[in-house]
Amino acid sequence: MKKLGIVAFVLVGGSATLSFAQSTGTVSQTVNQRNTIGTLSASPSSGITTGGTVTFTYILDTAGAPAPTSETVQFYDGSNPLGSAQNIGSATGSNLLPYSQVNTGHGWTTSGTAPTVTPLASTGADGSASTATTLSFADGTSTVQYPVPGTGYASQQLTFSVWAKTASSATLNLTLTDSPYSAATSSSACAVTSTWQRCSLTYTFPGGAGTGFAALLTSSAPFATNISVWGAQVEVASAPGPYVSTIGTARPSVSGGGGTVTWADTAGFADGSHTISVQYAGDANFVSSTSNTVALTVGKATPGLSLSASPSGSASYGVPITLTATLSNLDGGSPLYPTGTVTFYNNGTQIGTGTLTEVGSGNTSTYALVLSGAGSLAGGSDSLTVAYGGDGNFNSVNDTSTPVSYTVSPATSGSGGATVTTTVTSSLNPSVYGDLVTLSVNVAGTGAMPTGTVTITDTTTSTTLGTPTLDGSGNATITVTAADFTAGAHSIRVTYSGDGNYSSSY
Repeated sequence: MKKLGIVAFVLVGGSATLSFAQSTGTVSQTVNQRNTIGTLSASPSSGITTGGTVTFTYILDTAGAPAPTSETVQFYDGSNPLGSAQNIGSATGSNLLPYSQVNTGHGWTTSGTAPTVTPLASTGADGSASTATTLSFADGTSTVQYPVPGTGYASQQLTFSVWAKTASSATLNLTLTDSPYSAATSSSACAVTSTWQRCSLTYTFPGGAGTGFAALLTSSAPFATNISVWGAQVEVASAPGPYVSTIGTARPSVSGGGGTVTWADTAGFADGSHTISVQYAGDANFVSSTSNTVALTVGKATPGLSLSASPSGSASYGVPITLTATLSNLDGGSPLYPTGTVTFYNNGTQIGTGTLTEVGSGNTSTYALVLSGAGSLAGGSDSLTVAYGGDGNFNSVNDTSTPVSYTVSPATSGSGGATVTTTVTSSLNPSVYGDLVTLSVNVAGTGAMPTGTVTITDTTTSTTLGTPTLDGSGNATITVTAADFTAGAHSIRVTYSGDGNYSSSY
C-alpha cells in the first residue's frame, strides 16, 4: 500500500494556501581523541664524551592527523628534565601502502608455508586497543606481503617500516622488491624484543627496476610464532618519517601529518649512562605519550695539555721561571673546562703542584707555577713535564711525551738571578803572636745552599791559609798557627769557588 503525504488545504477569503509538514534528521557524532606515539633518535648515538653536543630528533606520530604545532614536548634524562620545553613543528608524512594494518583480505597476502595472520589481536604501539596483528611464521618460506603495482620507483629511495614486538626474542625480516619482481630486492633483519620498536629498511631501487613495489615480512630461525606488528608504512624517504594510517587508500603526501622536534643539547652530558625520552602531554584531540628511550653511554673526555716556560729556553739560576700548564676541552662546542690539579716534574722529580682555574668563559683552564728562591730550577739541563689528575668529566693526562727542555746557568753578579754573600770571622782578634786563631767562613745564597770550597788568603803576605769545603750549612773553618800569623796587621780575603748554581764571580 502506498502511503500518502498529508497536504493541508485552507481557503481564506477566496485564496488557497498550501501548508507542508517539515521533517528534520539528526545524528550525534562522537569524535574520540587520537592516540599518539613518539619516536626518538640521537646523533651521535655512541662515542660520546662529556660536554659533547648530542642532537635529538623526535617525531610525534599522529597517524596523519594535523600535528599540534602550538604545543610543546619535554625531553628527559631519566626523570630529570633536559632543557626547556620544545615547540612541536609540522612534518609531512606519507604512506604508499593502501592499508597500513597487516590484515589479509585488504591487499595483504601470504605465500609459502602459510603463516598465521591474526588481526585485531592486541593493543597497538600507540596504545590503541585491538589494532595490532599477530604473525606466526612456520618456516623460511612463510611470507606476509603487500604488492603495490603500477607506479615505477626506479632510482628512488624507499623506506619500509613497521612497529614490532614479541614475548620472546625473535628476528623479523623486512624486504622491499619491485612489483612485479624483476631484479630489485633488499632485506633487513630486525631483532624484536618484548618492547615495541620501529623496524625499518631503506633501499634505493636500481634504474632498471620494474614498476611498483612489494613489502614483505618473514622470520628467521628459530621461526617466531607470536610477533605483533602495527603501523606498516612505505614512503619515498631516507628514513622513517611520521606514521600515516591508511584504510583502503594510499596517502603519498600528507602535509602536517605529524609533529617533529630537532633539539641539540649543547650543555653536554656528564660521564656515565643516560636514558633519554620525550613526553608529550596531550590535549583535547590527542592522547599523551612517552617516546621510546635512547640509551647513551658517555665517557670522560681527554683534554689537551700543554706546558710552557717563561723566560723560554734558558735562564740564570735564581731568575724566576714561570711554568704554565694549559688544559683545554678538545670539543670546541662544549662549555666544560678541566678542573682539579696539575703536578709539575723536572727530570721525573716533582717540583710543584697547583689547582686549575678557568680562563675567561671558555673551555680552557690554566695554572702557573713560579719557581724562585729556594724553589728555583737547579743549574744544568732540565726536562720539564706536567701531569693532570683528571676530574669527573675529564681523564687524567701525563704529558711525558713532549717535555720542555730548559738550561739553567750558574748565577753571576748582575745576572738578576740568585746572589751569594760570603762572610769571615776570627775567633781571637786581636791575638798575640803564637796564639791559635780560628777563621770561620759562611757562604749564604738567596737560592739553594751554596756548596763547594772557599779559598782563604792572607793578602798581606800573599799566603793561602787554606781551602776548606763548605758543610751543609755553608760553613767552613781553618785554624791559623804562629807560622802563618806573624806580629803585625793581616788582611784576610775569602774567595768562593762556585758550584752548579752560583758562579765563582761572586
